[in-house]
Amino acid sequence: MNLSQKIRIFPDSEQEEILWILSEKCRLIYNFALTERIDSWKNKGKYVSYFKQQNNLPKLKVKYPEHKWVYSKVLQYILRTLGADYRSFFSLFKKGDKNARPPKFKGKKYFTSMVYNQSGFKIDKGFISLSHKHPSKIKLKFKIPNKFKFDKIHQVSVFMKDEKFFISITYDKKVKDYVYNKKYQAFDLGIMKHTGVNLDGKFIELKNSRVDKYWQKRVQEIQ
Repeated sequence: MNLSQKIRIFPDSEQEEILWILSEKCRLIYNFALTERIDSWKNKGKYVSYFKQQNNLPKLKVKYPEHKWVYSKVLQYILRTLGADYRSFFSLFKKGDKNARPPKFKGKKYFTSMVYNQSGFKIDKGFISLSHKHPSKIKLKFKIPNKFKFDKIHQVSVFMKDEKFFISITYDKKVKDYVYNKKYQAFDLGIMKHTGVNLDGKFIELKNSRVDKYWQKRVQEIQ
């Protein structure tokens, strides 16, 4: 079973500067690729695939050597994200979603998340290290709290939220063998809230913060 764990990291000023520099290169790659797709469709009526853009990455790195600072798979994942953004847009558009919007250019003031998929990271003795080739050679090494233990890690994402840095670790978690304990739980999956209760009398209620999105499509159909 794959799970994700969000962990806050505390980069010093030098590390934070490197993270922003690498993020900026990722932002530019996303915007370059988006521009290429838009121009190709407008001028030639042709669709540019993820694979074509990925194969062109080496040429782009020759033209813009600074992009070599970013770990190669991180840049590949940026292109994959753009492809996923387009697929999501087309899927919603075909279903008649009037709020469907194509991917937009990423602004410079926002930190572009970086995803290390399968490689480019290492966890050792309670620290995680992230690969890069910036000339400064500043190590991106961050403390992992002792309470977190991971067996096999598939992916590490670096992102910002509320002006704080985080990593999200996607890992394998062994599923415990099923043991019948003669206890039952019941859930009522309503539109505005979900309610659950078990035989011990424990009660939980979760509210849907965007119930308007559920009704929006139905209102549009009636109109």
